[in-house]
Amino acid sequence: MKRPETTSAPTKGGTHDKNIVPNLQRGIVPNLQRPQGAVPRGKASTPVGIFQPSGFSMFKARGAADNLRLNAMSDGVFAIVITLMVFEIKVPQIPVGQVSSQALSLALQEMLPDFARLFLSFVVLGIYWVGHNNVFQHVLKHDRLMLWLNIFFLLVVALIPFPASLLVRYGETQLAVVLYALNLLVGGVLLDLIWWYATYNRHLMCDSVGDALVHSFHQRILTGPAIYAVAILVSFFSLFFSKVLFGVAILYYLIPTIQDFLHHAQLNPQES
Repeated sequence: MKRPETTSAPTKGGTHDKNIVPNLQRGIVPNLQRPQGAVPRGKASTPVGIFQPSGFSMFKARGAADNLRLNAMSDGVFAIVITLMVFEIKVPQIPVGQVSSQALSLALQEMLPDFARLFLSFVVLGIYWVGHNNVFQHVLKHDRLMLWLNIFFLLVVALIPFPASLLVRYGETQLAVVLYALNLLVGGVLLDLIWWYATYNRHLMCDSVGDALVHSFHQRILTGPAIYAVAILVSFFSLFFSKVLFGVAILYYLIPTIQDFLHHAQLNPQES
């Protein structure tokens, strides 16, 4: 009777060893080594450099291109804050039978703090919007940290009407003066932090931005926080001079400086 042929198994070199089955029958287990570089069953291979990048640094990552949604959200926050401020001003209600020019004049005089708050907040929001717009004319990319820095900056923007209202209605108290100055100080520092992070190694902006423009932006942005810090210190001695410093900060940002020339020269090199 012819003995059935046994099926041989592949070995390490890819050939077949005819002694494997007889050895198994005698209890001898062959030493089958896994080929070099093979992946164990049930374990997925991990591409090198994805989850454990070598020498990774957030300042070397080039960021995601197109800040369209970032700028759209920022402009939307500015627009909503300004719109809500206008909605808060209500037409004065005069009882029927008492309507007259004198009564209306008195009612409007009582609303002067509301108009002052609207004017002050509108101007300050305009200053911050111009600064934010100028920064993102040169910042062309973003990453996660940049998005969160911008979100925290927008938080300060959304809070501007509240300390402005405190300053208008309770300007004779130091707390109102300090809260107003502190809010704008934090906003200026956050905007400069956005600029610093973007310009560090130029990893989120075009390489053609010159050092003179980078330094002028820092100087321009940080001048406001410096004035507000001084105003907080001055408030311990004179609330009046603290408010004067608030006006100085507004005038400083309304007047064009050398930074504006460098900014537009960078955007329009053919005209410089």
